[in-house]
Amino acid sequence: MNFFKFKNIKISGIATAVPDNCKKVSENSYLFSNSEAEKFCLATGIYEKYNAYGVGTTTADLCVAAAKKLFEKLKIDKDTIDGLIFITQTPDYSVPPTSCVIQHRLGLDNCGLVYDSNIGCTAFPFGLQMACANIMAGCKKILLLVGDSNPNIVENKNTILFGNAGIAVIVEKSDDSIFPVNICIETIGSGYKALIAPYGMERHSLPFIAQKRGFEFAVYYNNAVYMSGPDVFTFSIKDVPRVTKAFLQKFDKSVDDFDLISIHQANKMIIDNIVKRIKAPKEKVINSISRFGNTRGASPVVNICDYVENNNEHKGDKEILMISFGAGLNVTIASFVIDLSICLPIIKIKETYDDNINSETYFK
Repeated sequence: MNFFKFKNIKISGIATAVPDNCKKVSENSYLFSNSEAEKFCLATGIYEKYNAYGVGTTTADLCVAAAKKLFEKLKIDKDTIDGLIFITQTPDYSVPPTSCVIQHRLGLDNCGLVYDSNIGCTAFPFGLQMACANIMAGCKKILLLVGDSNPNIVENKNTILFGNAGIAVIVEKSDDSIFPVNICIETIGSGYKALIAPYGMERHSLPFIAQKRGFEFAVYYNNAVYMSGPDVFTFSIKDVPRVTKAFLQKFDKSVDDFDLISIHQANKMIIDNIVKRIKAPKEKVINSISRFGNTRGASPVVNICDYVENNNEHKGDKEILMISFGAGLNVTIASFVIDLSICLPIIKIKETYDDNINSETYFK
């Protein structure tokens, strides 16, 4: 377990974008009968979400749109950004890093520190730690992008939990005496098989899987996630509260000290268990799962933007406790103060990027 305390660093902008394609769970009649859909909604807390299938927006498209909205609304000079971190498990390409293409698309010509990470549902606190560490090492302003989108996957029972979203966050050095950014990270690598997409990379390549199990099987299970439900549930309700309590003890805080508590939107049952075990005041716990589903690494930030918009709170400082957990197995906790005036309303987009690559002819 690692603890980090970053002084004189602030979050100065947050934006979220989702595909302009809202689907209710009840519309998936080919997956559920009416009674099954109702049971699913009650158990998971998910009633509708935004999906890229049929729209075509990739994670990069969503994050670029969110970043452009930040630049426009908060009048951010792009030339002041000297770092770009892009965290996703659904990049545009395996090579080059999608972050390099995003740098080009956003016109961040003065930004040389550019890299990808594929950390999963713990992405935002992890990315915040990366951004703060880079600022401590000499950067002044980092654009942190987090999200996941699956424009090529038809909804099935393996994907029904997940909504698509991309977030853009500005993290920068501050000369003001402000509340520090506190972060805790724990990795339990021995549990890696509990949440894994085994097929599609070098350990279990698609050509090998296609040869052994058939082409259709290989295509269907390319990057498909296997989840051991009991193991993930036990990890979520045991290790997440344990790490959260260690964080609070280390930084001499109580859950009562925070104005808002934003938890990764895994599902309602897990969220409710975590809230109960850390004894969090329910009125302080914000969520977006009923409207956006499990938006993976972006979900704690989607919560914040959704809260600001729905409660019409567009100003004032809030001290936030953020709890994330996911594949790895990882638990990440972060706390910081944020001015709600820099948290923008969620935007819905259909725009996609044309990279001028013809999939049918590129290698001819």
